[in-house]
Amino acid sequence: MKVAFLSTFALDANVSLINALKKKCDVYFFTEALYEIYNFLDKEKLTKTISKGTEVEELLRFGELISLDKTYVVKGTRNVNIFKKLYISYTINRYIKKINPDVIVIDNYMLTYFFSTLLYRKKMLLIVHDPFLHSGENFMIDKFLRKLQFKLIINKILLNENQKDDFVKHYQQQPENIHTAFLSVYDYLRYYQTDKTESSSQFNILFFGRISPYKGIKFLLDAFVEIISTQKYPDITLTVAGGGNFDFDIEIYKQYSEINILNEYIYPENLANLISKSSAVVCPYTDATQSGVIMSAYAFKKPVIATNVGGLPEMVKHGKTGLIIEPKSSKAIGDAILELYYNRDLLEQMSHNIEEMYFSGEEGWESSANKFVSAFEKIKKQ
Repeated sequence: MKVAFLSTFALDANVSLINALKKKCDVYFFTEALYEIYNFLDKEKLTKTISKGTEVEELLRFGELISLDKTYVVKGTRNVNIFKKLYISYTINRYIKKINPDVIVIDNYMLTYFFSTLLYRKKMLLIVHDPFLHSGENFMIDKFLRKLQFKLIINKILLNENQKDDFVKHYQQQPENIHTAFLSVYDYLRYYQTDKTESSSQFNILFFGRISPYKGIKFLLDAFVEIISTQKYPDITLTVAGGGNFDFDIEIYKQYSEINILNEYIYPENLANLISKSSAVVCPYTDATQSGVIMSAYAFKKPVIATNVGGLPEMVKHGKTGLIIEPKSSKAIGDAILELYYNRDLLEQMSHNIEEMYFSGEEGWESSANKFVSAFEKIKKQ
């Protein structure tokens, strides 16, 4: 089966998914270099509108995961340059026409693949990363583009099972057209790791990701201040790393030497090193879909403390790969951190479980790819 995978962002999950899919299908991968933080590609280095993967330096490290000769990087432009955007979309569609795929996977609501969406929408499968927009991020333009794309593309795939019924009901979808798969470990990060020295004796708690109100960071910080205020844990530290604006006063937390706040975009090299040095990762979200943060942590076999929201309980197996706690509770976060702090054997067993389940077991990318292929086969029969 011939598959075209159209993306504008997120090399993180895509390279691993494509690596699994290419063992079952003939996969052609298109991605857009527009904002570097989307997929770590510098569009200023591109000399053509569409470059082959073999010509893009930043992709060469992923030669084991994706077929670079079947990978195409689009030199993107912002939507305000509407005519140039449409010309690029037309150019991409000429490539798609030559490939003549059986199925097209698309993971965005952008104009980059506008012509292909119009012409091939019946053979398309839309990856819906966020079945519901996060609180504090319900922007009108996002709502409009989602509504348009949902109407054009009949077949959709969610990356968690937990929200399928609500999604079908809320958007009035036909259940037989809504498929599900799941994320697995973000292998790409291991290709960026530069610091491979042994972990320190410190017990390092890590939060990372885009700073946004729904992330529940204040609950985490308050929990950690409560822990260190007892002065019983001289070897415990917290790092909060990510770009964005805090919706509360962060200055009061900076006075604690045990808390390290890196309020900037964290590039893959730094992120890989931060995760590898951590003892556990915390996702204190107040709402969620699925989480790439969890799969990034699992890439380094780090257990995760996550709240019981959205699809997170599907990703964190309570007591096996981490701990599931109630949301919006600093006490629950603090109790979970101390549970892992006092039980290092459990922490080590969780790390072993992550390796067993996600690197070679039923939660690996091969199983997720099988769900995509099942969706492809149904689309071909429609």
